[in-house]
Amino acid sequence: MIGKRARFAQSGGKRKHACCHQPPNLLPLSSPIHPLPPMEQERAQPAAKRARLSPPPQPLAAGAGPEDRLSALDDATLHAILARVPLRDAAATAALSRRWPPVFATLPRLVLGPATFNRRGFPDEDDEDRCEDPGRWMDALRRVLDRRAAPVAALEIDSRFMRLHCNWFSKVFRDFFCNGGLLELSIANTDYTDTECCALPFAVYACTALTSLDLYNCWLRMPSKLTGLRALRSLRLRNVIATDADLIRLIRRGSAMEHLEIHDVHKARSITIHAPCLKKLDIYSYRPLCISAKKAPPLDMVRLSLSYGLPEHSWSLHDTDDTGRQDADHEMEEVLDFKKMAEREHKHTDEIRNMMSFLCGLTSTKELRLHLSTEYCEVVSMSKAWKLKSLPMKSYLLGLNSLSLVLDHNHDVLSTLVSCLLNSSPNLKDLRITELRHPGSPVPLAAEFWEEQINAGGFLNHLSRVTYYIDSLFDGHRCGGICKFLVMNARVLKKMSIEYHHSQARPEHAAMLEAARREVHLWPTASADVLVELTPVDQLPFF
Repeated sequence: MIGKRARFAQSGGKRKHACCHQPPNLLPLSSPIHPLPPMEQERAQPAAKRARLSPPPQPLAAGAGPEDRLSALDDATLHAILARVPLRDAAATAALSRRWPPVFATLPRLVLGPATFNRRGFPDEDDEDRCEDPGRWMDALRRVLDRRAAPVAALEIDSRFMRLHCNWFSKVFRDFFCNGGLLELSIANTDYTDTECCALPFAVYACTALTSLDLYNCWLRMPSKLTGLRALRSLRLRNVIATDADLIRLIRRGSAMEHLEIHDVHKARSITIHAPCLKKLDIYSYRPLCISAKKAPPLDMVRLSLSYGLPEHSWSLHDTDDTGRQDADHEMEEVLDFKKMAEREHKHTDEIRNMMSFLCGLTSTKELRLHLSTEYCEVVSMSKAWKLKSLPMKSYLLGLNSLSLVLDHNHDVLSTLVSCLLNSSPNLKDLRITELRHPGSPVPLAAEFWEEQINAGGFLNHLSRVTYYIDSLFDGHRCGGICKFLVMNARVLKKMSIEYHHSQARPEHAAMLEAARREVHLWPTASADVLVELTPVDQLPFF
């Protein structure tokens, strides 16, 4: 009896993500490549093995023919040119003259996709990731690596062939790391299924020079002794499988890490972030996840997006604790019912406690963006009521200058969360709110509600700009709630911009639009020089 996930894999379908703002980007194997700057290229060459630079071109003798100005360029410029063409075409330049083979052999970045070594006339049938001949692909890659005259500084590779040639690829990675030149590594498994997830080669965990690691659809299995990854400054994990312990060890290992992105992580349920140099934290989760940052790293920007819709497309067999059992077919069908799996976990998760743990680690954060989907509203309603009007004093967001909220701020629980955030951000200057509503949303909250919830001092003495994005300007004048309260109470407010979709600015809407404009201009203002405006926009801002 074939289970749901097996049928999905047989259908050839690719996993879809239920992200409310944007699906995760796949590894950009076919996009333009930005070469490393000359300083980075030079640093990529270890002392033991410098790149064999091609000799400078000699001036042409009189009457020798037209000047080859392209070949006359320096190696760094030629590298930048070759980085913008497919690797197959870059390799073909070796046939132009004796000037070009050393240039290709020292190309600092290699981008290897399934179609990299296809014949030029091979019909891809609108599938740019289709490999014509795996044997040809492997042979071509071997020839490219055998002719290298300098270490590879950056490698982007699709891992679908790594399972078939795991021993050879393990040796390749060891050679890369032993040469000491590999600074950036990106591995994507675009042929992912639950049973065939690509495990990250152990050689990667031993790399001491790696500064950037980007993994898509990989399984993290940390060795008992971790010897590398101290130099990591950027870690990007998308749709990876990892336990809590392995993920925490990996993050903590990168003591110099400045950028951390976690976009869907299976198996893990609680992540503690130890990263004293972290500047940017970006987390998206399709299921409940407890995240806490220790010792308040000096974060420039934090983005948290929680979207719990369509579990049949986002949940995995690895998200249950029953993966080690040998079940009968009918029992496995029950295990693979991801919608029921999600419902069970939602009932046993305290979302308010998770959010409190997350916010209390952001005391030094300068910019915070929260995207809480309408499905999240349904899950958070299962938790006990949010009673705090502010975070504990020691957890105040003293460094927060900019706050962006994409949520249903009229929801009973989320409205209290918004009040808590505002009351705990005494130095807030820029506030952006994008309204999320769905059928059955509560009646918009009036200004009087916010008057009771928000403290009279604090951020109201510093807030200078508010941008409010609204779906429908004429449906009960919903901007008259929190917007009106802020105009009436923010003492140094310079601008209140209420933005609506341009489709509402048609001639038949002119009278209603003018009535709405008159209304907002009649609001009492706490700041003498505040500008309140209604502005049409083509689309809501991207989160």
